[in-house]
Amino acid sequence: MMENDLGCFVDEQDVAPLREFLLSLQRPEPPLLLRNDILLAFQQFAGQRPAAEGDLAGAWRFLRKVQEVLLADDLLIILYRHRRASCRIFALSEDDDRLIPVTLIDFLAIKERLIRPNLPPQQRTLAINLAPFYDYGPTLKDPNTIGQGIKFLNRHMSGNLSNHPEKWNRSLYEFLKLHQLHGTQLLLDGSLVRSPEELEEALSSAMDFLERCRYPDDLARISQRLGRLGFLAGWGNSLPRMLETMHMLQDILEQPDEANLEEFLSRIPMVSSVALISPHGWFGQENVLGRPDTGGQVVYVLDQAKALEDFLAQDLRDAGLEIAPKILIVSRLIPENEGTSADQRLEKVYDTDDVWILRVPFRYPDNSVVPHWLSRFRIWPYLDQFAVDAEEEIRRELGGRPDLLVGNYSDGNLVATRLSKNMGVIQCNIAHALEKSKYLFSDLYWDEFEPEYNFSIQFMADLLAMNQANFIITSTAQEITGTDNSIGQYESYQFFTMPGLVNVISGINLFHPRFNVIPPGVNQEVYFPYNRKRGRKVKMRREVTRLLFEQEDADCLGRLENLDLPPLFTIARLDRIKNLTGLVEAYGQDEELRRRVNLIMVASVTDPERSKDAEEAAEIRKMHGIIEQYGLRGQVRWVGKFLGKAETGEAYRIMADRRGVFVQPALFEAFGLTILEAMHSGLPVFATQFGGPLEIIEHEKSGFLINPTDQPAMTARLREFFHHCEENPRYWQGFSQRALERARERFTWQRHCRELTRLTKVYGFWRYSTSQQAKMRLNQYSEVLYHLFYKARAEQIR
Repeated sequence: MMENDLGCFVDEQDVAPLREFLLSLQRPEPPLLLRNDILLAFQQFAGQRPAAEGDLAGAWRFLRKVQEVLLADDLLIILYRHRRASCRIFALSEDDDRLIPVTLIDFLAIKERLIRPNLPPQQRTLAINLAPFYDYGPTLKDPNTIGQGIKFLNRHMSGNLSNHPEKWNRSLYEFLKLHQLHGTQLLLDGSLVRSPEELEEALSSAMDFLERCRYPDDLARISQRLGRLGFLAGWGNSLPRMLETMHMLQDILEQPDEANLEEFLSRIPMVSSVALISPHGWFGQENVLGRPDTGGQVVYVLDQAKALEDFLAQDLRDAGLEIAPKILIVSRLIPENEGTSADQRLEKVYDTDDVWILRVPFRYPDNSVVPHWLSRFRIWPYLDQFAVDAEEEIRRELGGRPDLLVGNYSDGNLVATRLSKNMGVIQCNIAHALEKSKYLFSDLYWDEFEPEYNFSIQFMADLLAMNQANFIITSTAQEITGTDNSIGQYESYQFFTMPGLVNVISGINLFHPRFNVIPPGVNQEVYFPYNRKRGRKVKMRREVTRLLFEQEDADCLGRLENLDLPPLFTIARLDRIKNLTGLVEAYGQDEELRRRVNLIMVASVTDPERSKDAEEAAEIRKMHGIIEQYGLRGQVRWVGKFLGKAETGEAYRIMADRRGVFVQPALFEAFGLTILEAMHSGLPVFATQFGGPLEIIEHEKSGFLINPTDQPAMTARLREFFHHCEENPRYWQGFSQRALERARERFTWQRHCRELTRLTKVYGFWRYSTSQQAKMRLNQYSEVLYHLFYKARAEQIR
């Protein structure tokens, strides 16, 4: 049997029916079938063969790994998921069972011509291939280790320290000797410790002194003595910590170990000032949530900034330094503020010592300020000048450059890339969501999407930022490589075509150790368990309860007929991808579920005329139509108001008081902060199986995963849950407790900030110690794409 016969993938008895099914596929328009379409068609095919249905298990397993089928005139082109981060492409003809290998370049060319048959025959589309620029540094081999970049990098560096001690010990020595914060030299005095050999001698003397020290609590005298040996501040805030840190360094110089190297680097005080970049939307602390382009990312960045200040303050104290951290959240200044603080250049973040929102305006080419809000899809022509202005403002506020830049979303990551290039600062990217995965066929029909979304520009911005970042943080591993059967968000950038514009042959190297999974947390002072009485304010509980169940005005639609029924609760903006209309429609169609529970949603506004977002306005109108169609005004409560964080936290707890559940029915969710908020509140969760919730929820243990595209199955699972709750009162309590335990164990800001800081230090040393020549070639190529593709197309938006 040849390697690429169908028989290599399925049992012999499945070959004939699988081939029959594939060749029976009807050519749609466009001539492309995606995985869900293929599986649905196969279910229908199998249903017509009841006698043979039991023989199709192998065919089903094969088809679950098929991502796409292109239906060319005489061939089927099959994109098969070989394993995580890797696909194979085959062609199948009517003549035999062979799966003929197809090159990636040919695949993109065929796909391009199928989608755009009217392209001129001789046209050659721009091809982008970044693979040649990744011939430097270490490369992961096992796709299951993608997302554990720091672990791999430590192993690589400790191996180099062991195998090439002269070179790497010199790098480590120079790194320690040159290290400073706020202009103050730390760790080593290069005039006293002049080489790696002298460092080893000085270490022995210092450790001998610390072990025999007769005044262990007199840190001033200890520091003076260590200073005479060449050791400056930064080794620790107590004698035991200083000694332990020096022992780690001695072990690394003598017998490198990956865990020891990581722990030692994590103790070096490298980070005291951070700039978090988040340009789009309304960024503020009040009156912004629920506005267009303003939601989870604002909550994420504010909570991250607060937690990061607390962690860095302790980290610097542990190093023995009296340095207070400072954090800037760099966003856009909007003069027409609409009742927000978006017109303030500098705004102190509540409950922090030195965390600020620094707002920088967008500017027209004549240098005048853009006064009004802009959609995140239309801000691209302003980002180049924004980066220039932001650098000046950051330097002014910090008195120099930051120690770390963190980009957020496509625009923030691009700006962070420009700032990193100009300021020489280590850069971290956080995507939050990659639009390419959210909008079906957004690459293939880029030209149709372009007037509203400008995806051609955004996808290039993503490619530029992804490839130049020092490290990338994701909330889940599936964001990078997907699952065994489906492609991840970052993985979707490996290869794709925007027909007639660009063919990306190799857009991102998933096996580069820049990817790390660090999930976020939530503010546990706001989102705490419903059964914790301390902190629950009686007045607020009454006000939120009235809003959710009783208040009657233009912003609160629906008067519940039976207030004693447990609630299905959901909260989100009315974006198409959030699928709240799908949830309400599914609820309306399920008579039994309607008898058992009420549905309560906090979503945008109820009047489409008050929305400035066309997609949101369309969903609002659709929601009104569904409520009227199924007569749901007595069973669905729609609150079209913006809840503050404190009110939102209390809303989750009120739903838990009533033994309700939280439902997140998105068609795709990159992560899902509302899921964490509900879990930390002790509210059982039902969330989409498409995206991040796969790694948040342990299915049927700490919550439930649902398929929002299969509405009957979704509501059936909800009915089953409430049926069990009626039979066994402890059933609800069990899921509540396990959700809470899962959230506390895996998803906290303290853990996130510890890992983020550790990554900065490890990648900072890696960035310093390795040759930048190969990375320079990648940066130069990226710079050409930035100016000739990104900027040229972005200017056309104005």
